[in-house]
Amino acid sequence: MVLRPNLPLLLTSLSWGFNFVALKILYVQLQPASVGLLRFGLMWVLLMAICHLRGDSLRYPKGEALRILRLGFLAMGVYMVFFLEGMKGSTAAEGAIILATSPIFTALIAGAAKQEKLNFGSLFGAAIAFAGVVLVILGGVQAAAEQNDKLVGNILVLISAVVWAVSTVYSKPLVEKHPPFRILTLSMPGAIPVLLPYGFLATTQIEWSTLTLLTWTMLGHVAVLAGVVGFAGFYAGVRQIGAPATMLYQFLVPPIAALFAWWVLGQAMQPWQFVGLVIVLGGVSVSMHFRSKAPAAGL
Repeated sequence: MVLRPNLPLLLTSLSWGFNFVALKILYVQLQPASVGLLRFGLMWVLLMAICHLRGDSLRYPKGEALRILRLGFLAMGVYMVFFLEGMKGSTAAEGAIILATSPIFTALIAGAAKQEKLNFGSLFGAAIAFAGVVLVILGGVQAAAEQNDKLVGNILVLISAVVWAVSTVYSKPLVEKHPPFRILTLSMPGAIPVLLPYGFLATTQIEWSTLTLLTWTMLGHVAVLAGVVGFAGFYAGVRQIGAPATMLYQFLVPPIAALFAWWVLGQAMQPWQFVGLVIVLGGVSVSMHFRSKAPAAGL
C-alpha cells in the first residue's frame, strides 16, 4: 500500500504551525483580549457564510441547543482565553509543543467519560509526553529573562490543552449526528458570555489607524487560515483517511511552529527543549497507537 500525503491536512498543519508565530506578531500592536474578540467575529461571519453555501441549516436541532452552546462556551470561549493569554508569555515553539499534548488529555478524559477504554500503553504514552512537557517548560524558563511570565504562560497553554480536550470529548456525540461545520457555527454564540467581557474594553482601545498591513495580515491568518480553513482541512482529512491517521498530521505542528519561530522571530529553542519536543511527540504517538487499538467502551 502506497501512503500519499494528504494535501488538506498538510495545509492545516502549516497554517496551525504558523498560527503561533502570527499571534506573537499580533501582540506587538494588539492585546490578546482584542485578538480573541476580533478573531471570533471574523470566524463567525465566515462560518455562517460557509453553512449557507453548503445548505446547512442554522436552526438548532431539537433539544440540543443548550448542549451546543455549552460546547461553544468551552471550545470557542474558555479555551481561547487560556490559550491567548498563555501565548503572551510563552514562545511560539513552546506553546505549540505544550498544546500538542491535547490528544493525551483527550484520551484520558474520554476514558473517564467511558467513551473509550484506557489501557496501559496509552497511559504509558501519556507519562512519556508529560515528561517531555516538563523539559520544554523548565528548559524555556531557565533561558528566559522574565521567568515568571514564561512559566505562567506555559502553564496557561497547558490548561488550554486540557480545556480543548474536554471540549473535544464533549463534542463527540454532536459531530457524530450533525455536520461539524454546522455544529461549530451554532456553537459560536455560546462563547459570547466569555469573549465579550474579556475582549470588549481592549477592542475599544485599539487605535485602528496605527495598525500596520502586517498586523491585518496576521489577523486574517489567525481567523481565516488557521481558523476556518484549518478546520476545513482537518475535517476533510477525517473524511478522507479517518480520525487516527488524521491525528498523525497534528504531530507536524510543533516542529513547523519551531521552524517558523526561528525563521521569522529569531526564537531559537534550547537543547533540552529539542529533547522535550522529541519526547512529547514520541509519547503522544505511543498513546495514540495504543488508543486506536483499544476497544470502544460500551454505552
